[in-house]
Amino acid sequence: MKDKKCNLYIMPPAITDEDISALFNGIMKVVKHKIELDKKAEILNLNLTQEKLLRELKEKTAECNRLKNEIIYLKSKLKQ
Repeated sequence: MKDKKCNLYIMPPAITDEDISALFNGIMKVVKHKIELDKKAEILNLNLTQEKLLRELKEKTAECNRLKNEIIYLKSKLKQ
């Protein structure tokens, strides 16, 4: 019986509280970074939207001024 070979299986070490804490902290850092990137992208999009709105406002103001001047011109033509 002494010469008989046998397989020995070793259980992996147990996961410690430090392992779980490290994993959790790593996940929290990734989530925090993702939120920061999302907020920065949101701010950039808001700035672009504001610039677009200001540009459209200037265009509409210029168009209103042109129409106002055209109305004044046409009124003066009617008086003649």
